[in-house]
Amino acid sequence: MSRKVLIFTYYFPPAGGVAVQRFLKFSKYLPEFGWEPIIVTVANGSYPYYDESLLKEISPSLKVYRTKTFEPFEFYNMLKGKKGKSMPVVSVGSHQNKSFFQKISEYIRANFFVPDARMGWVSYAVKQAEEILKTEKVDAIITTGPPHSTHLIGLDLKEKYGVKWIADFRDPWTGIFYNNILPRTEATKQKDKALETKVLQTADLVTVISPGMKHEFENRAKKIEVLMNGFDEEDFKTQDTRHKTQDKFTIRYVGNLMASQNVEVLWKAIKELRITNYELRIEFIGRVDDLVKQSISENGLNDCVSYIDFVGHSKAIELMQEASMLLFVIPDVKDNALILTGKLFEYLASKSEMISFGPLNGNAAEILKQTGRKPMIDFAGEADTKKQLEASLNYFTQTKGAFKYSDHREQVFSRRNQTNILSQLLQTL
Repeated sequence: MSRKVLIFTYYFPPAGGVAVQRFLKFSKYLPEFGWEPIIVTVANGSYPYYDESLLKEISPSLKVYRTKTFEPFEFYNMLKGKKGKSMPVVSVGSHQNKSFFQKISEYIRANFFVPDARMGWVSYAVKQAEEILKTEKVDAIITTGPPHSTHLIGLDLKEKYGVKWIADFRDPWTGIFYNNILPRTEATKQKDKALETKVLQTADLVTVISPGMKHEFENRAKKIEVLMNGFDEEDFKTQDTRHKTQDKFTIRYVGNLMASQNVEVLWKAIKELRITNYELRIEFIGRVDDLVKQSISENGLNDCVSYIDFVGHSKAIELMQEASMLLFVIPDVKDNALILTGKLFEYLASKSEMISFGPLNGNAAEILKQTGRKPMIDFAGEADTKKQLEASLNYFTQTKGAFKYSDHREQVFSRRNQTNILSQLLQTL
């Protein structure tokens, strides 16, 4: 007989983007390991992207409860003369000069909504959970953040009902990079830190996506384990797409590229290699910060660059598989050795070659080493950048096709394998 786990996740289809994938896939595979998931999410959330195609991945047997929420984004957009309540992904910390209104709104967002601007969902989710607990025998609950206000749902239910609770962290909380950019007061920082500590100390188990995050939290958490992100094997069954004939060497970046991910050494290397008659193009799939576009333009690369806005998840995977090379960049921010993005695992599963930039001793660099990929390059690594890129271009020229990995060392990070680990952790509760 299956046990039941009640999962609170703000991001769920039709939301798009990488944040959706973790618990969409966990809920897909948990029944194989004796756990019946029940999802509580929002009915109309503030999402940077929508991907209606992901609705097809929700099993008809999965119980999904969608609640109301109260958020400031609709009011914020109204003041700017826009409709809806979507929030841009790369607005925080952009290099551009901000207007007076933007500065005021960021101050309000940073100090009046703690831990985040989606805290208005908490009371609605708790009310829905209380209704579910009356009719379902729930063995455990999981809250996943960001938004980290989701963990306040678990805190409330733990204190009222004594439920077994896993607090899942996909990103740091107070240590998340944009908190260093937002105009937060010392009082706000202390309040947020206190909430973070209370969640870590109260949850029966804390799960994090990287060893670095475990190190950050382990001195305050009651119990903590690493539960990696991954890739769904079923998303990568159409491997024939990666053998399409390519007339030019294509470097692709899939996702949002922020100012802190501007790899000037790469643009410089591409500029130099193009002079020696290598034909290549760069494609960005997602939003790109204006600072990055400016840097590319200053290196004279506008004629070989294309910018495509958000595409659905299945199309994104197809583009990863077809790429001659994938660009992977860890943001150049404080404590970036701890960052381990979900994108990395789907990049690995695509079998495409990667050129990767970030801390040489970080968690992502260790995954690259473990899976036999080319090593991470430092942001100042001009020689290494040119060496890796030139070797791949030479292979492409000689074979009339891009190099593809044929081993399966990334298999340990499949969503099914990671769900098996989650089921075992649930069992320990």
